[in-house]
Amino acid sequence: MATLVNKCRHCICCSLLALSQVACGDDSGGSASTPAADVPTTLKAQITQLESSGALPALDRSSSIAGPDANNNGVRDDIEAYVATLPITPVQKAAVMQDARAQQLTLTVDLTDVAALDRVGALQARSTNCVVDSFIPNDEDGYNLLRKMEAITANTRERAQQYLAYNRASSGSVTRLPSGNTCDP
Repeated sequence: MATLVNKCRHCICCSLLALSQVACGDDSGGSASTPAADVPTTLKAQITQLESSGALPALDRSSSIAGPDANNNGVRDDIEAYVATLPITPVQKAAVMQDARAQQLTLTVDLTDVAALDRVGALQARSTNCVVDSFIPNDEDGYNLLRKMEAITANTRERAQQYLAYNRASSGSVTRLPSGNTCDP
């Protein structure tokens, strides 16, 4: 078994934080040139238009860190709806949902509880292994989807800040990369 050091994904998180600040209310980023009538002038308006067209998933942007989870399955409802639309196999969808649950825990775990942080890290390693294995031989597709799930989980300023805090709290922890079938039954 390989050993992984959990390190902060600082570049991704900072990009998410900057994007969420613009998308969640900073409308000051207009264009100096006159845009076409049908092209939104702000990033927030562009995101809204892309969500309306289906080009981007429509995500919950409430200030709640956890967000809505009506069926209490550990995955935000908007993310679950997005996964349902993906053109992947049922086995792959189950693997992505496992990862979504692990990602959600990064936002809600007690950052002062070292054992809980270790458990979330282990769940993330298991879900990563499960997703990648479910996409073999196109494992790069699995890695790309893992990155997307990370980004859409931390899609607001509050969530991005919490995700950064989780990464700071778990920085330096060590997790074993699991082997074999790590998908939830």
